[in-house]
Amino acid sequence: MNDRTLRGFIIMMTHYQCGRCTNCCNWPGEVIVSDIETTAMAKELGLSANEFTEKYTKLREQRRGLTLKNNQNVSRVLLKDRSCLVHSTKPKQCKDFPNNWRFKGWRQICDATPKKIIN
Repeated sequence: MNDRTLRGFIIMMTHYQCGRCTNCCNWPGEVIVSDIETTAMAKELGLSANEFTEKYTKLREQRRGLTLKNNQNVSRVLLKDRSCLVHSTKPKQCKDFPNNWRFKGWRQICDATPKKIIN
């Protein structure tokens, strides 16, 4: 579509505002992290990239990169007392939820507030 096609139409989308309930951090699955993300999170925690990688990440299945470790109760290892230890440098996968990707059943556990956006 080009601008001419959209002229005269109002496009409404829903954006979810995170309420930091941390329920998504307690959902099973992988949080894939890049080298840039591990370096940023390490710096926020006052660790070297190697120290952070050893303490908080593990090799993904089929050895295809790194993922954050989970605690025994499935929560992410960086979640402490319902607060993310690296909130300001959290991985893109975390930042993008639930607006750019979602898992089945996400709405039953996510407290994000829907906001209508008009383009």
